[in-house]
Amino acid sequence: MHHVTITDEILKSFRVKDDTGSLYNQRFHITLNGQISWQGGSVSLGNNTAYIALSKARMKELDVHLGDEVSVELKRDFSKCGFEVPEEFTEVLEQDHEGRVRFESLRMGIQRATIYLVIQIKSSDKKIEKSIFFLENLKRAPKGEETMRNVLGKYLP
Repeated sequence: MHHVTITDEILKSFRVKDDTGSLYNQRFHITLNGQISWQGGSVSLGNNTAYIALSKARMKELDVHLGDEVSVELKRDFSKCGFEVPEEFTEVLEQDHEGRVRFESLRMGIQRATIYLVIQIKSSDKKIEKSIFFLENLKRAPKGEETMRNVLGKYLP
């Protein structure tokens, strides 16, 4: 895996008064070399640094290689999930109280992964179907032991 390293000094400059999470795990709008942008997060690397993963596809698009310097622009992302939640998913949550309560109790990473899977679907009807599928699976999972595998329908009672 390739990555861009970020120092704690840079990360500190993005902290706000109400931040309660780790300094090294923050969400950003990331732009590299002024050409490609995406929403992602930093991950603790140790030694007072963090990293942002850089995929091979992005490296190829930028025509950069291991060891090359890149220009990095970071803007703090204060959205709940790091991207816009599809209205179909929001509507299913509104109509399923138990599903909403169970979903909101999930770790943020599992919430983001679930929503991301719904975003990938093009048809509005299919987004609704998949949202219902995920919430029904989640409701069948043992309370307090919810995992992404449960959301996907694997390893359920």
